[in-house]
Amino acid sequence: MPRLAPLAKPYPPEFDARMKVLMRGADPLVLFTTLATNERAWTKFSGGSLLDKASPLSMRQREIVIDRTCARCGNEYEWGVHVAGFAPHVGMDAAQIYATVHGAADDPVWSPEESLLIATVDALLDHKKLSDAEWAALKTHFDDPQAMEIIQLVGFYHGVSLICGALDLPLETNAARFPAAKGD
Repeated sequence: MPRLAPLAKPYPPEFDARMKVLMRGADPLVLFTTLATNERAWTKFSGGSLLDKASPLSMRQREIVIDRTCARCGNEYEWGVHVAGFAPHVGMDAAQIYATVHGAADDPVWSPEESLLIATVDALLDHKKLSDAEWAALKTHFDDPQAMEIIQLVGFYHGVSLICGALDLPLETNAARFPAAKGD
């Protein structure tokens, strides 16, 4: 049971209308219905979304950053939602999905560009900054708007991970689960 009770149906009209568009007919995520119990929290959270079509990153690049960030933060809830909802559409195979949780930046499943995404996520989460060398490496494949988006995605989904963990949200029934490490 989550630590805060989520909204129950019938939802407030504005929230309901937004969910019908965002969720395309599916029930809203527990994360959304829980945050929406506090109008300020919901407004700030939903206003910070980076999932629009104006992103300077491809959908695949964005999802690699989100999945790795959530995995590294131990956020099975959001990782599972994104893997189930987006991985098939961006061409992520089982080995790549596994590598978001258990792999490293030099894992052979990633292209050189994707390896930089993984390395950047790991550096930001491990050191809370990028060294000059890490920044230079990132800039070999990504321009300034893309680099800023990558950094913002890591920060936003680190925050989402803290929210999900603090609220102890139950995993969504249709979401993916973290794969077991090989040999377990």
